[in-house]
Formats: sequence, structure tokens, C-alpha cells
Amino acid sequence: MKRVPSGASPRLANAVAVLRGNRERVTPARYAVLRVIEAADLSAEHLSADAIGARVAELEPRVHRATVYRTLSALTEAGILTHVHLASTGTVYHLADQLPAAVAYAGVPGVGSGGETAPSGSGVQVDDAAAAAHLTEAAGADAVGAAGQAGGGHAHVQCVACGLVLDVPPSVLLEAALRLRADLGFALDTSHAALLGRCRDCLP
Repeated sequence: MKRVPSGASPRLANAVAVLRGNRERVTPARYAVLRVIEAADLSAEHLSADAIGARVAELEPRVHRATVYRTLSALTEAGILTHVHLASTGTVYHLADQLPAAVAYAGVPGVGSGGETAPSGSGVQVDDAAAAAHLTEAAGADAVGAAGQAGGGHAHVQCVACGLVLDVPPSVLLEAALRLRADLGFALDTSHAALLGRCRDCLP
């Protein structure tokens, strides 16, 4: 039985499990998009739709660019992907750190005791244990989330001078989130836009 290849993120297997559990098709286009974004996440890259389309073309040459765009939209709507708007790059995508729960795993075709294998040749096995582990993790809400800091597990800061984008833990913004909630009743969400400033190399 095929297993997750060395170095691959378990989130990829979990994403496939959630799609299958919700009776969504895992097409070659969807799986290629997930692979490209997972690889980018592992290397701290921030890929636009065009960059994702170019890399998908290397994995699946028959997948049309328009299909990639539709796939990004569908996977974002399904909660499998998150996106953030950057000042210079436009919209970039990540695999969601907290995936939505599937409607059910038991009794869903392709997600049973034997596990679900992604498209032929992918080398990824999705099993009930991995899915259960993900659901347990996703069920817990961290302190930042309770304070109104929503998002995909990290926030972004971007240098307005050189364009550098850095991932930062949501806890960095916890004090501001708590203050906004207490004083204004405002729930801070930095998951869809980067905070702007200057990096250390561009400070005057």
C-alpha cells in the first residue's frame, strides 16, 4: 500500500481526506494544485495564481490554466486553501492549517478502513487515522482565535520597499486583537491581507 512520500506534509493527505469525506472529487487538477501549494508552503514561498498555474503545467501538462483558476476558487471556498492579498504580488495561496471537518468518513466511498489513495501515481495514502488526528487538532481553538484573530494559522507582514513577505505567528498580534475586541468590539482578522512596513534591511 502506498504511503506519504518522505518530506511530504501530512496536511496534503488530510486535505484529500476532507475532500473525499465531503464527497468531492480529487481530480488530477485539484491534486496537482494541492501538491504545488504544499511544496511552496514547505519552502516558505508565496505563490500567486499565475505561479501556481505554471508549476501545475509542469506536473500535469494537460491541465488548462483556466482549470487551475477554477480549482483555486473551489478549494478556497471549501476551506482547503486560504489566500492573502499582498501589495505587489496580488493574491497568494496556502494550504489551510485548520481544515474543515468532513461530513463523515465512515461509509463514504473511498474513505474506509483500507484508506483512500489519491490519483494513480501520486504516492499518497489517506487513512482514517490521519483524518481523525486532523479532526482532533482542528477541534481546539487557540487563544488568539478566541480573541478574534482568525485565519490560516499565521499572519503576513510585507516590506513596502523590497517586497519581502514574512510569515509571523498570530500570537504576535494577540495584544492588539484583545484590545480591539475589548475597546471596540472589533474582531481582528489578518488572514486576508498582509501588514505593511519595512524589513530590517530596508530601515533607514
